[in-house]
Amino acid sequence: MRLPTEVVALAIFFAKSCTLCFGFTSYSHINSMTKVAKKADMIRWSKEDNTNDEDSKGNDEQQQPINNLDIFGQPKDKERRKFEDEGDIRGPDRIKSCVPYMLPLIDGDSFGRFIYERIPPLASLDYVLLRPFVDAFHAVPFLSILLFMTFALGPQLLRDSLSREVRFNAQQAIFIDLLLIFPTLIGDAIEGETVSRQLLEPSTNFVWIMYMSLVIYSVTSCLRGKKPDEIPFISSFAEMSTGPF
Repeated sequence: MRLPTEVVALAIFFAKSCTLCFGFTSYSHINSMTKVAKKADMIRWSKEDNTNDEDSKGNDEQQQPINNLDIFGQPKDKERRKFEDEGDIRGPDRIKSCVPYMLPLIDGDSFGRFIYERIPPLASLDYVLLRPFVDAFHAVPFLSILLFMTFALGPQLLRDSLSREVRFNAQQAIFIDLLLIFPTLIGDAIEGETVSRQLLEPSTNFVWIMYMSLVIYSVTSCLRGKKPDEIPFISSFAEMSTGPF
């Protein structure tokens, strides 16, 4: 028996909301424990600093200055440090950080139908690269909820084995996907109704351009090793949901 589209959409919305609330609750608990730990560390460090002040003064007097500048007054290891400080995301984490953005790409693919009609090369690219994942995604019932919960809770449960940058991008992809819930519910509500294409097409195109721009910015930043934390509101919520460590 096939469930009505409205029931499925509401079930997905409810599951995603519960998952998000659980994530925020976990973060608030971790944040409170972190504040207590930081306060204890500050007290311990202050005691150690007072004990080692006299020793450090004696050592500073004995140390000789090291000339690490070239003839132009620039650091000799400038090129090496430039390579080391290339970005905030390093090594395999760059690819890992891109994987969660498949979720909004799959959920929002239907909003590009008018754009694909007007730009056939883009439609061909979507058919080759994204359409197989979209078809497989919709072939399994409630796979959307399972994938959402995997990206929302999995990085938090595996925080010891995943870097903070990977967990941040997982949370940011979740929030981008949440933005698609309300346009999806509106689209399901008006499905079968007579709606002018002059109104439907620009609205649908706006949603596609909006979420696609966010995904492209995030993915390209991750591949360059730069943390994509400049999306208004969304990046702030992702930082809060990721936690301090």
